[in-house]
Order: sequence, then structure tokens, then C-alpha cells
Amino acid sequence: METGEFWNHQPLDALLPHLVHAGSQKVSDARRLTAFSIDILPARFYNKGAKSPVNTRWMDYDKSAPTENGEEYTMNGKERLDAYLAGKKVDRRPNLTIVGSVVTQYTGIDIERYSKDYKAMTESAVQAAIDLKLDFIQIASDLVREAEGLGSEIAYFPDKLPTVRKYALDDITEVSRLRPLKTSEVRRMYDLVEATAYARTLNSDIHPMTLAVGPATIAGNTRGVEDLLVDMLDEEEAGEDLLNIATETILDYIRTLASAGATYIYVADPVASLFSPSMYERFVLPCHRKIFGLMKELGIGSRLHMCGDTTKILPFSSTCGADIVDIDHAVNFAKALEIADGRCLINGNIDPVADVFSCDAAHTKQAILNAADSIGRARAMFMPGCELPTRTPLANARAISEALEEIGD
Repeated sequence: METGEFWNHQPLDALLPHLVHAGSQKVSDARRLTAFSIDILPARFYNKGAKSPVNTRWMDYDKSAPTENGEEYTMNGKERLDAYLAGKKVDRRPNLTIVGSVVTQYTGIDIERYSKDYKAMTESAVQAAIDLKLDFIQIASDLVREAEGLGSEIAYFPDKLPTVRKYALDDITEVSRLRPLKTSEVRRMYDLVEATAYARTLNSDIHPMTLAVGPATIAGNTRGVEDLLVDMLDEEEAGEDLLNIATETILDYIRTLASAGATYIYVADPVASLFSPSMYERFVLPCHRKIFGLMKELGIGSRLHMCGDTTKILPFSSTCGADIVDIDHAVNFAKALEIADGRCLINGNIDPVADVFSCDAAHTKQAILNAADSIGRARAMFMPGCELPTRTPLANARAISEALEEIGD
């Protein structure tokens, strides 16, 4: 029986011992590990006022040294992600593939339940993280939670992600009646806060990484994407007001997540990639800087995800303060590294459809290896450039970590 089949056939109570301990080996041989001094941790890994940094479990890793039983030591997801972001040696690059609703394959839940039942969503995500050797537990389902709170009508489906049925604003001038949301007052937003805490009870070896929908995408799902883009030209002040409402909503959400112990948050803002570079710099970048600035202040690791060809936006988005910036397959990896110039880690960039969904596992593995080779295996992370389709073959998704293991550190 394959690993995925094992998880599919087990009730959660039977899985808990595996969920808590899978993915790490306890090592007592002091010759292999050197305690990592708190004093040399980057500032972003500290929670101000906390008694310890976020990544207290991280230690220097020595791949050449065996464990007591002679086996090679394998880092767990927390250790690997924290260490790589700190510029330290790892056994392999972290796998931050956005698997999306692929996780429903592990528990058999439909997409509507995945979107509404945070416990079922989280249990699915934990199983996926273990089987696919992800280095984060994906706490996310869809991009319309905030827009729903702002008044957009949402349609739910058993076989696809929820979409906006009717936008909250028929005209941008109506923005004056909207106010920033309080996370605690919006059920589906607060669900992700509870999911973050719940994930930590299911697995202590992998960081939950919780979705925050970006300001341009919240605005687009509140007004309509095409109308929003026109508004930013014709009704600039009202358009900015809507972006600011979205940003204040996100800031409250981040503070609420921090109070629940969140250590990593990723901001998905696909609508931002539709802005011209000058419009992104003028309208969206200030919002992104506020968002990532707050995460840095709170000691939360951060990641920005935008879809499509963001090459011309990267000179600006790479300065937003995110620790990690994702790139889609339309972006040249070497060019992205040149533009980012060390300001952030670049993560990408194979095609989620051609290289993962509609091929075999050997093709997926080679695509990841090719991405690494295209930049001389320079410091970066490798994954599909966008979310995987729901029915992506699990064997193909597993091949991503197989390739990363071959690439090493």
C-alpha cells in the first residue's frame, strides 16, 4: 500500500501518533549537532516580548555525520525551513508547493466542506504535508473569505473552489459605506486562525503557513477585477480607499494570527500582477510594505505569491519586505534572481499544469531539476509557480520532493 493510501484509510484518531511524530528523527548524538546560538538569529525570527525566538528547535546540521544507528539524519520541516531562511546548511531545499485543494484527495471531503470546515481542511493539509514531504502545513482554501465579509455574495460548489456570485460594490463610489473588517467578527476569516492553532496540535514538526489574501485581490473580489483596474485610473481616490480598507483588514488578521501563535504567513495577491509596474509601485506596493513590515515586527516569517509574468513588477515587489517571493513559470528564474539581488529568496517556477498535472512523475522530477540547473543550483527554492489543480496525481506531487532530495542544499 502506498503512503497516500495508508492515510486515506485511517480515521484521525488512529493517525494522531503518526501526525505528531512523522517526518523527524530524534537524535541524541552531540557530535552531530551544534547548538544554535540565539544571538545570531536574524531579527525576523524573534517574537518581540517572547521568551524565545520562533525557531528555537533549529540546530546546525551536519549531513556527513550519521545518527547513532548509522542512518543519515533527516531534518524535520520546521528545522529545514527555519535553517534555510537563516542562510544555514540544510539536507535539502524546503518544499513550499502550494498544493491547494489537492489535499482533499487524502480525506475524500468535497470542496465545499474543504472551504467551510476548518478542521477537515486542516486534517487534510497535515496528511498532505507528511505524504508529499512539504515543509509547511498549508492553512488555506480559497481567496474570497474577506470579500464575503465585506458584502460580496459567494457561491459554493462540491467540485470547485467558491467564487463571487455578486460583488459588494456596484460602483466604486459606494466604498464610503465599507469599513475594515475585524477578524474575530468574520467566521470564515477566524476559521483560519483556529485552523492555525489546530494544525500545531496535530503536528509539532512542521510549521503551519497560513494564507492571507492580498489587498489587490480582496479589492478585486469586492468590486470586480476589471472594474477595479478601470477605477484605479478613473476614480483613483476611491480605488485607493478600497485598497486601504483591504490592507487594514489584513493587518488586523495578521495581529490575530500572531496572538494564536502563527509563525509563517503567505500573502496571495494574484490580482496585483494585473497592475502595470507603475500602478503596482504607486498603489499596491505601499500596502504590501505595511503588511510585510508588520509581520517582520511580529517575528513572523513571510512570503508573497503572485501569479503570471511578474518580471516587470519584481523590481518593486522584491522590495516589499517579504522573506520569500514566488515566481510563476512565465518568469525567467535567472532574471528573477538578478532583479531580486538578494533582497528576498526566490521560489518557483515550473508549470503546475504542464509539468505536474498533465504528465508523469518522471517529467515532474526532471522539471524541478531543470529549474535548479537553470540557475546553477544557486540559493533559491523550487516548486510549481502556482497552485496545483485539484486532481493532480499524487505520484507527481511526491516527485517534487524527490527532486529536491537529489538537489540537496
